[in-house]
Amino acid sequence: MKIYGDYHTHSEFSRDASKEATVDAIVRAAKEVGLHEIAITDHGHAAFSGVRTKHFPQIKALVEKAEREHGIKVFFGTEANVTGSDGSIDLAEENRRDMDIVLCGFHPGAKSKNLKQFFTFVIPNYIWMFLRFIPRGRKAKNTEIMKRVIEKNDIDIWVHPNSYYKVNVVEVAKTCAERGTLLELNGKRISFRPIDFERALAVGAKFVISSDAHDPKHVGRTERAEEFLKYCDYKDGDIVNLHGPFRRGQANLLASIEAKHDEEEASVAPSGDRAWKKQKAKEKKAAKEESKKAKKEAKEQRKREKVINRKSD
Repeated sequence: MKIYGDYHTHSEFSRDASKEATVDAIVRAAKEVGLHEIAITDHGHAAFSGVRTKHFPQIKALVEKAEREHGIKVFFGTEANVTGSDGSIDLAEENRRDMDIVLCGFHPGAKSKNLKQFFTFVIPNYIWMFLRFIPRGRKAKNTEIMKRVIEKNDIDIWVHPNSYYKVNVVEVAKTCAERGTLLELNGKRISFRPIDFERALAVGAKFVISSDAHDPKHVGRTERAEEFLKYCDYKDGDIVNLHGPFRRGQANLLASIEAKHDEEEASVAPSGDRAWKKQKAKEKKAAKEESKKAKKEAKEQRKREKVINRKSD
């Protein structure tokens, strides 16, 4: 199976990549296997193998240099980590603006944003991952967390869905479809079923095939995705990098969804919030007074019209 571009690779800046995985070597390998585009997406700093943000300018300079020398499109990006149940990731907005592409997913061992998140988010998932069993409640929580991540952040690709921390793939896929985030068919692991793939397509999600290469010799590899797709029903357009350049999934009714979310957020009271209740009572009273005023003006207007009609008679 031939892909147009590979959008998930790691250079030597990721500490779990091979020493041969220089940015230049990754890009050279991409050109040799016939790719037209390649992305360098080293691990975010919260991962044990992650890149410190101070190295981002250096990586970006190497990406630009390799693009000039090898004549193929090279994206500068990162594979971010989820750091909290509130949807936090280890990528600051100012760094996001400098990147061409951002991947994100759950990663065991990634540092949480604070101690509370470590005990309420990381440790429970570690335990169930070790036991190879996931309670329904934990899976539901993970699903909501991943949806929150995609809603709050500008994520291009959700990487290795359902690996490590288990989720309802189709539910997250709905949010991906709404936000224009692609789901990945990972070159190392595909942790969901063909039926989940087809159901994700049915709710409007799109996919991308990536190698997750940590060595130049693995760039552009698609064997695992190819084997998986033998059991799936799909069209070429469902996998965006089969025949064309990288593009985000089409965001479905995003503006209306965000507007609805804002309305719901404004109308839902936090439990026990006296200030909110007081404000709502004040708004209700003001609306009632406004309604009375409008009725009174309408009544006076009708009286004036009657007087005018009598005079005209």
